Amino acid sequence: MLLLGTDFIEAAGVAPLAFVAMVQPRAQIAMGEAIGTDLLLSFVLALAVVAAAAVSGVVGTRRKLRQSARKSRHHAESMEELLRTVRMAENIADLGVWQYDPKTGRQFWSDGMRRLFGVDHDEEFVAGDAETLLFANDIDLIGDVMERSGERLPFALQYEIHGFEGLPRLLSVQGCNLHSQGGAVDRVVAVVRDVTDQVSRERALETSREAAMIEARRARELAETDPLTGLANRRRVMCELDRMILSSRTSDEPLVLILFDIDHFKSVNDTYGHPEGDRVLQRVAELAHGQARDGDLVGRIGGEEFVWIIPGVNGPQAEALAERLRAVVSHKSAVGAVPGVTVSAGLAVLEPSDTSLTIFSRADAALYDAKHAGRNLVQVAA
Repeated sequence: MLLLGTDFIEAAGVAPLAFVAMVQPRAQIAMGEAIGTDLLLSFVLALAVVAAAAVSGVVGTRRKLRQSARKSRHHAESMEELLRTVRMAENIADLGVWQYDPKTGRQFWSDGMRRLFGVDHDEEFVAGDAETLLFANDIDLIGDVMERSGERLPFALQYEIHGFEGLPRLLSVQGCNLHSQGGAVDRVVAVVRDVTDQVSRERALETSREAAMIEARRARELAETDPLTGLANRRRVMCELDRMILSSRTSDEPLVLILFDIDHFKSVNDTYGHPEGDRVLQRVAELAHGQARDGDLVGRIGGEEFVWIIPGVNGPQAEALAERLRAVVSHKSAVGAVPGVTVSAGLAVLEPSDTSLTIFSRADAALYDAKHAGRNLVQVAA
């Protein structure tokens, strides 16, 4: 092909070297133009790519800014809604929110917290007002919560402040420590409530309940007490006897029941009258109660008849106690114009087969034997 090109050049009447010399500059110019055009096109394309990237970046940035702005507005609206909800809850529940930052020493008082201390929500609340209000009410709130900085569970505090009209008010503080990852207290948050009325109601309720319990106990005592002598009546004696029998069997301790009555009491009433007879009954009851030990039970079960239940003693010990009672009544029962009286007693020791009725019946039979043996005696049941 090269030979053909040379032949062609020579056929044209031009020497090859001359042809080359003539064509080379033009070829170089054409090639330069071609190369220059390619470079320019590449540069333009590069600029276009950079411009497109820049435009895309600007568009993306503006889109992100718009999204961020929307999120900020949404966050602000959410926070404002949350604050409105908190204010509404504070107003409804009559409470306040208090926060403390230990690192900066700054306090945050919500509107409800300020209201509890007599500050209206539209009044200016500047730095130092919180400390002043706490100091004026002798409250070391920061010191008290920092003493509990190691606590992981909520804690409670209570303070008395001077009310709006000079009347004392009671504030309840329910606090909680928020710890950082390192374990230090990052923030303290507390809910503060005025519990004056609640505490007053609770105290009034407690007072009423105590009064009701006292009245119920008094009514029960009246229902279980002999009104003349103040001793236990028959109803209480029988209930206590059942309980003491069960206790005796559980503890394997002995139990003794003594029945005693005043000898010839009818003649006392007939001779001196019922008022004097009542005085004699009261005197015998007083003497019998004086002989009883702690844990014993003395009761009047009707007329001139009395009972003495003694736990933890055996037969001989109980017989000695019964003899001492008989002697005391014989020597110290005189009342006014009425001379001293005597008593007869029947004693029964609890047996394994006994019930309250059977031991009572055995003691009564022993009392009957003492009466027929001449009175002013103690007789032990068989």
